[in-house]
Amino acid sequence: MERILGAGNWWVSQVTKAFTEHTLGAAVLTIAAIGICIVLVKEYRPFGLLTNAGVVLLVWVVAITFLPLGMSSGAAAVATLDTTLPIAYRFASYLYGIYERHPIMVLVIVGVGTTLFFLRQSWPFRLGWWPVRAVCTVLGVTVLVHVSAPIADLIEPPPAAATPVAVPTAAAPSVPKVPAKEAAAAAIKAGDLRYLSVPHCTEEVVGQPPEAAKSGVKRLGQSCDDTLGSDGIARAHAQREYAAEYNRIIAEQARPPEVKAEAK
Repeated sequence: MERILGAGNWWVSQVTKAFTEHTLGAAVLTIAAIGICIVLVKEYRPFGLLTNAGVVLLVWVVAITFLPLGMSSGAAAVATLDTTLPIAYRFASYLYGIYERHPIMVLVIVGVGTTLFFLRQSWPFRLGWWPVRAVCTVLGVTVLVHVSAPIADLIEPPPAAATPVAVPTAAAPSVPKVPAKEAAAAAIKAGDLRYLSVPHCTEEVVGQPPEAAKSGVKRLGQSCDDTLGSDGIARAHAQREYAAEYNRIIAEQARPPEVKAEAK
């Protein structure tokens, strides 16, 4: 009983993997199964619809079950083409790229080609041998996919490549063009005695552990030099000097008259 349950779970996992990880292969097998059933009814066994459908369904289930194993082996074989047959590898990559852009178009072409392959009586007598039909079908499907791809691109353009997002950089501080004395005099005249504050860029040991001085420290993240650059650091120093001069004038204006007299 356990073996039966194990086999059932394995079959369910294989079928699920076939439809989730190998959608193209499952779609091709499904379309081929429908085409084969139609061919059997039309040409070979016109009075055995249920029998034909049952046989095709059984073969389809077996093919879907072993599709993941076949695709993994096929992927390993295709990977070797990159070194052994680079031209074939590039050609296969080209066709797969068309499928990624227009999967429905490629599946329809493959399905029609597969159905035509099994319609033996519809082929000319000289092309009726199955190897010849197989070669002609593969060539026809390949050429049709190649020719239809530009038309499909015009109808449904491929998505544009994502443009890289520029990482915003820290803006370097700028020094006001008006001198500090003139700016402070204008502020005092307007009654604005507020001081200027300047962001302070320092590196500190967070938490200030007492053993940091003994064991040393290491930097985490970017420093001011990394984000602002040497020119930005120079402007930051100039900005601090500007604020110091401005605040000195404001502080003198805010002193009481008697303190000003003593200072003089």
